[in-house]
Amino acid sequence: MANTTNLTPQQYAATRLVSVMLLGFLALVTICSSAFAAESSGWKNQELKVKGTWSIEQRVDGDYLVVSDDFKTKKAPDLKFFLTKANYSTVNGNNAKDGAVLVAKLKSTKGAAEYKIPSNINVSDYNSLILHCEQYSKLWASTPLK
Repeated sequence: MANTTNLTPQQYAATRLVSVMLLGFLALVTICSSAFAAESSGWKNQELKVKGTWSIEQRVDGDYLVVSDDFKTKKAPDLKFFLTKANYSTVNGNNAKDGAVLVAKLKSTKGAAEYKIPSNINVSDYNSLILHCEQYSKLWASTPLK
């Protein structure tokens, strides 16, 4: 803290104003960089039950898909997360990969996990997140990104 005994009232006011502006800027940076989705979302279009929420987080080293600790779904041999430009409600097992990009293979059918989204994927170019069994062309669930 600055020694206020050597400051004029104008200098003191200016110092406080700069401090408040800096705190506001830091708060804004923290909010803007913490998550792409303002709130966590659940799964909307479910062919097989998927529980839990997810979010897309922007971090210094890239974007991440983060699934919550209450995430749970049925096992399958080849479950993967994809992003697609299609509307989540129109996605099914037959068209799930049409125009979609692979985010990551599902690590576990239960619990929290983080998946780094490949750096060549601009999340804002996509409309929906899908969980899909690629081997059997079976959609598990889809949900809107926005």
